[in-house]
Amino acid sequence: MRFSQYFFRKFSLSSTALIALVSLYFTLVLNYQFYKTILKIHPFTGNTEDYFLFTVPFFVFFTLNAAFQLISLPILHKVIIPLLLVISAAISYQEIFFGIYFDSNQLNNVLQTNFAESSRMITPAYLLWIFALGIIPAWLYIRTQVNYRRWYKEILVRLGMVAFSSVIIVIIGKFYYKDYAAFSRNNKEIVHLIVPSNFIGSTIQLVKKNYRTNLPFTKVGLNTAVEKPDTYRHVTILVVGETTRAQSWGLNGYARQTTPKLAARDDIINFKNVSSCGTATAISVPCMFSRYTRAEYNATKAANEDNLLDILQRAGVDVLWRDNDMGCKGVCERVPTQNLTELDLADYCRNGECLDEILLKDLDKELNKSDKDTVIVLHTIGSHGPTYNERYSKAFERFTPTCETNEIQKCSNEQLVNTYDNGILYIDNFLNEVIKLLEQKTNWESIMFYVSDHGESLGEDGIYLHAAPYAIAPEYQTKVPMVMWFSPAWAKNEGFDLNCLRKNAETQEYSHDNYFHTIFSMLDIKNDLNIYDKKLDILAQCKI
Repeated sequence: MRFSQYFFRKFSLSSTALIALVSLYFTLVLNYQFYKTILKIHPFTGNTEDYFLFTVPFFVFFTLNAAFQLISLPILHKVIIPLLLVISAAISYQEIFFGIYFDSNQLNNVLQTNFAESSRMITPAYLLWIFALGIIPAWLYIRTQVNYRRWYKEILVRLGMVAFSSVIIVIIGKFYYKDYAAFSRNNKEIVHLIVPSNFIGSTIQLVKKNYRTNLPFTKVGLNTAVEKPDTYRHVTILVVGETTRAQSWGLNGYARQTTPKLAARDDIINFKNVSSCGTATAISVPCMFSRYTRAEYNATKAANEDNLLDILQRAGVDVLWRDNDMGCKGVCERVPTQNLTELDLADYCRNGECLDEILLKDLDKELNKSDKDTVIVLHTIGSHGPTYNERYSKAFERFTPTCETNEIQKCSNEQLVNTYDNGILYIDNFLNEVIKLLEQKTNWESIMFYVSDHGESLGEDGIYLHAAPYAIAPEYQTKVPMVMWFSPAWAKNEGFDLNCLRKNAETQEYSHDNYFHTIFSMLDIKNDLNIYDKKLDILAQCKI
């Protein structure tokens, strides 16, 4: 029989047999990374406490079988199961080749990703994987004719299969409950590797997180205002970095000098130990601009009240958000915003993404538009992967050979690191250009405050990119660079000891928790004690 005849022929199976076959496929093929990770964490040594490992595939199979027996309703199952097969194949590729754990934050990242970014993730290998492991099985499932019993017999048989599967699960639990309990308690995030339950569970969690209809919008910081009239105008540029990790930052002692221009300055304050609020932009950026610490942060709660920019704007500060990333994640909804990517200027942009230099275009004009105190946020694309080679111009290709593809797992570690480090050279130059622009305004009290939203994994321990669950995320994803620069006028007039601040930057630990409260001090804002926490204000310790 020719392949085409075999591929397009219709098969015939009972409903329970078809469901069992699908459950087996999910168990043995699409959940490969789950078993690989278990054996990495708990290698089989032949001891009796390792025997529970043999039961894990059976536990997964019978759990999936019971669940599919219940949800595989006539007609609907021909949509639900094929959809789960294709989605699970796509997720399995990310798990195997990039070390991704698929949770609600990861799903949120997918939903908030624009076309330009998502297209960078689509490679021939990825498409072939989805076709072979997702689309073909889905097609075969759709083509299979299901032989149903009489309705009452069908229900009884289905319930019998569910009961049988449940009995097996109970038996496994009876003998190995302690082993499962200990392992899962110590490795809570591993459930995010099981398809399709990770996708289904994440979808449910995300729907719950985004259910806001009963939450009124709350105005906070109603008593904030500019503290006092000043001879000098306050101008602050907040540069929000993207995917830049502390370990590759030259000022932090990295083996390479990836920040030569900042290092050549004697007026930079570099913070060596800074942790992010999240491992993805969708978490970190709203968290940074909220009044909450990482431990307190709740996306729904933060989205339904004023953030830092709202409060500053109400206090009389001119606020502008300039974006070259994938949006502000809700932070800039109520302040003036410019999406510079939409300009699609040939000198800066290609394939829907732009070099961060575009954020400098007409920045001087924006700064001169008002005589009021001003805050401008520059949201950079920074070091965002997997196309690290597109984050800098050729003038900054200092480290070679480079990785010139979005299939980064095919590049050597040397190529990948070289490419990523070239991107940091570009960021270093970008920040220096921002400072040089502010230096020209000698009659302003100016500040440049840079911090990255999260870090990045470059293949360490088989993990790439970012967005790992925070509890198990490597420090490559949670440690970020942070830099401050103050104009001579600000340093002279505001009454802070910058040497004290430099010393603290070298020795103390900080995080995104400090961001909100520190900016109040920077801008000389009269603080509402209901939202301002002096203990989290980095500058407070160095007030003269």
